[in-house]
Amino acid sequence: MMNKKVKKIILGGGTPPPSKEIIDYATEGLSSGARILYLTVRVGGAVKYQEQCRQLFYEAGFTHFETICGDDVEKEILIKAIQSAELILIGSGNTLKYHRIYSKGEVKKVLIEAYYSGVPLVGFSAGSLIMPETMLVSYKDNLFGIRVKKGLGLVTDCVISAHYSKWREHRMLRAGLKKAKVPIGYGINDDSYLVFENNRPRFFGTIYIERNHQIKKSLV
Repeated sequence: MMNKKVKKIILGGGTPPPSKEIIDYATEGLSSGARILYLTVRVGGAVKYQEQCRQLFYEAGFTHFETICGDDVEKEILIKAIQSAELILIGSGNTLKYHRIYSKGEVKKVLIEAYYSGVPLVGFSAGSLIMPETMLVSYKDNLFGIRVKKGLGLVTDCVISAHYSKWREHRMLRAGLKKAKVPIGYGINDDSYLVFENNRPRFFGTIYIERNHQIKKSLV
């Protein structure tokens, strides 16, 4: 049985699939028949990674892996899938589209409920960006410059940047911190993961921490 007391948010800086280390961490306490749900979007999303993800979880001993495209399914089906999932992955792609589908209304509500019931949430790039209370959209990911929007609200008092080194996002993250008026920013590299376990940060790989106009590199 899953330990409902431990709440995990796993924020990947790059695209799926997750590393073996992250799969092992995310699935701690889950049975082989646990329902694993991969959320993406059909257009501008990460459908192409579903088979890689499925195979990796199968190799790790998990037999139930479902993919749902939020822009290609009735909302009732999406909500029921989230409510029955025991591990939820949210893919990469068009950040504003993920925000529109997964960070509003009833879908947002059931994702929040899943998290507080102990269901681990794993994000990749866009899927990571929508999880904090304050969502930072890079100028490289839209046509209107740096944008700040309201995310799922599962992490507070910070903003995050995906593809940090690849996209050279240090100036964007610093500007985003000022615009969002939060004290800390995390820059996540493509092969790295920022984890919040019961709201406490942990680092898998290389994370850059921006605070008080200083950048600190965390290697774990």
